[in-house]
Amino acid sequence: VTTWHDLTNVNYHCWPYTASASSPIPFSSCPGIDIRWIIEPPDDIKVEQYFNTSYELILHPQFYPWAISQSIFDAANGTGISDPAEAQQWCETVVCPSVQKSTPDNCCIHHVNVHSCPLSEKDSVKDGLCGPWIPPSGSIFTHSQVMVGPPTTGNWTSLVAGLYTEGHTSIIAHFKVAKMHIAVEKTVHVLPKTVCGDERCEDDEGEDCLTCPKDCGSCPLTDWEIALIVVALVILAVIFIIIIAYFRYQQRKLLWDESWIISNDEIKEDIGLRGMFGSMLTVNTSDSRSSVNTSSMSDSARRRQIFANTAIYKGRTVAVKKIQKNDFKLSLEIRSEVKAVREMDHPNLCKFVGGCIDIPDVAIVTEYCPKGSLNDVLLNDEIPLNWAFRFSLASDISRGMSYLHSRGMVHGRLTSSNCVVDDRWTVKVTDFGLPTYRAVDVTCDEDKQEQVYKETARDVYIAPEIRKGVTRSSCPGDVYSFSVLLVEIANRNDPYGDEDRSVLPGDWKPPLPEEDATVDKESRCPCPFEYCSLIKDCWNNEPEERPTFDTIKKTIYKINPNKLSAVDLIMHMMEKYSKHLESIVVDRTRDLVAEKQKTDKLLYSMLPKPVADQLRQGTVVNAESFDECTIYFSDVVGFTTLSGKSTAMQVIALLNKLYTTFDEIIDQFDVYKVETIGDAYMVVSGVPIKTEFHAREISNMSLEIVAACKKFVIPHLPDELLQIRVGLHSGPVCTGVVGLKMPRYCLFGDTVNTASRMESNGAAYRIHISSSTHDHLEMIGGYIFECRGAIPIKGKGEMVTWWLLSKTPEISSSSGSNFSMSTQGSRPSSALSSHSKTKLVYVQESGTVLSVVIFFKYCQTGLVT
Repeated sequence: VTTWHDLTNVNYHCWPYTASASSPIPFSSCPGIDIRWIIEPPDDIKVEQYFNTSYELILHPQFYPWAISQSIFDAANGTGISDPAEAQQWCETVVCPSVQKSTPDNCCIHHVNVHSCPLSEKDSVKDGLCGPWIPPSGSIFTHSQVMVGPPTTGNWTSLVAGLYTEGHTSIIAHFKVAKMHIAVEKTVHVLPKTVCGDERCEDDEGEDCLTCPKDCGSCPLTDWEIALIVVALVILAVIFIIIIAYFRYQQRKLLWDESWIISNDEIKEDIGLRGMFGSMLTVNTSDSRSSVNTSSMSDSARRRQIFANTAIYKGRTVAVKKIQKNDFKLSLEIRSEVKAVREMDHPNLCKFVGGCIDIPDVAIVTEYCPKGSLNDVLLNDEIPLNWAFRFSLASDISRGMSYLHSRGMVHGRLTSSNCVVDDRWTVKVTDFGLPTYRAVDVTCDEDKQEQVYKETARDVYIAPEIRKGVTRSSCPGDVYSFSVLLVEIANRNDPYGDEDRSVLPGDWKPPLPEEDATVDKESRCPCPFEYCSLIKDCWNNEPEERPTFDTIKKTIYKINPNKLSAVDLIMHMMEKYSKHLESIVVDRTRDLVAEKQKTDKLLYSMLPKPVADQLRQGTVVNAESFDECTIYFSDVVGFTTLSGKSTAMQVIALLNKLYTTFDEIIDQFDVYKVETIGDAYMVVSGVPIKTEFHAREISNMSLEIVAACKKFVIPHLPDELLQIRVGLHSGPVCTGVVGLKMPRYCLFGDTVNTASRMESNGAAYRIHISSSTHDHLEMIGGYIFECRGAIPIKGKGEMVTWWLLSKTPEISSSSGSNFSMSTQGSRPSSALSSHSKTKLVYVQESGTVLSVVIFFKYCQTGLVT
């Protein structure tokens, strides 16, 4: 909807008295008029809500001359007023009659009111324009009471009884001054009668809990809603009880479940090297670095070093720890222990697979970790372990133990032999739980010695309070054992080192690791003080002051400067572990590249490179036609006679030397050697790579080959001359690859036959060319020919052929000569007509080059250059 105030960009507007919706033409300017809102209509107003608004109209003295010029007062005072001063006096002094009787004749401001125009009501606005001339409408447009009076009234106040259309509405304060309209406008937003969300429950306006729960609150629940809630709560309670009962049933079922029991027949012997010699995973009872002064009991036990046996169970390798028992009863206590272990699931805990309970084959079957125990890894000097990886090992152990303690289980046997490393270099804690199951029945003295030795070797890991019998295995005791593991990880040595354990006191602790300045930087601990402080905290003599494994995890993460993931550490370690192979790989790669180059060279000698590459990629090589190329044929004159004077090996040596010479020459030109058959040699230019200089390349190559043959020495007949004849011809050919097992790149067409005829009809040490080749070379220029004339060619009849003698030498002017001549790249002069019988002979004498033109033989086809 276009409203009156959209006609210009001023805050008020004025029209002549005759303006209407059909002709809303305003005055171009209205000088001397000030109109404004004193109390503006509110920005937001509800439907049917009344409000007061005040506005002011001031007519300045300059208004009246302009108004007289516009005939605004031509009806004033009944007869009209033409004097501005008189008009101003009349406006300010005349007393207006009642509203109903006020007209432009008897009242200056004879109509003042406020009315509205809903902008959304297009159909109710005439011609799309909303102006003060629209008559009142009680349902859509609101009009205030009309007022009259002089311009000196100043403040005009109107009561707007209410607006009835929601949305944006124009509020227009309208003045009729003599014969003109003046108005000021403001757009307000008309809101619904009630607004849900204004925090007022207007029940008298129709708001209630159903229509506006935000203001009036939620409605009270009905009986059926209350019943539904009660039923839902009962169902939830029943479901909760069922879930609890189900979990208890599963716990009970797991307690009595015997699927973990493995028959001895199900465990197959591992027949590989691992099964023959045992796993690297050792129950480390030996001490290769201990003193030789140990007792005989220790020596006997050391000779019986125990390895973790491996076996095959259901197609996978498992670790089998056999337990010596005289009797075994599957008691409730053992069932509870097995149930607790089976519930353990953590990436840093070795999983329990099952167990054998048949006497005498009682055993515990666990997950197999192929890298062996932590002790094996630390003692293996071939494995480079930087400190980032050592921190990763310690962190893995702390995470596994933290999970174990969080489930209410104490290890009690934590040693470096009971921490194993899987194929992803993740440390897993093993040998936890099942204390009753693991109990060994010792009978013979030798077994007793072994048991005592194993316990003695484990003394260093046992906390003082446990060793003294003050308490049994506990979480602080596991922390103490972990402190010894930290020493092992730092030193990469047994906790006893070179000490004789038989003479050590009961409260002995391994010395703290010391920083070695001789080792390289990567092998040094990045934070030795913090690391040693952690060890001291873990083996504190007061169990209550030792940190928990949760705290240890955070401490290790904090002091570790390399926050690398396990995969990054593994990759880094593997890089260092394989550095000694890099040089071998480089050498083998170099050899492989060299062999590939040899293979490519051999392949490219048999086939053109583009064709060979297509065959190697498995694509079909289609036959191809070439419009222009030049073919070279040559053979050795008197080769049969020469062969009769030579042995087979001498002939082979001769041809090898000859063709090696030829091959070295053709490498200098853009040509391709097609084949060699006996003493025959075939070369082409322009195939398979097209070139417009094919005749030039073949001709230059031919001259080089003939020159080389004149100097060629036969190895076994040095006094014999090696004479060759050469034939050249230019023309179109077709090419293609023939055969699969031994593919050959072949040329087909009359051009091949003609080139062969040029060779067979040639002469020793001469290059016999056809007219087509001659034409190509003559167009290029720079060659000396001799016309041989027309000769019979088998299959072709009479053909005019040429001898290619040499390239044209560069002839430069000399101080001792009277003239100079150069034919390189130029056409013959007009002095030598096409019927001249010419040949150019070049003689060099005393540094002066003389050109002698000798007319000797008529060549019917044209000039000899």
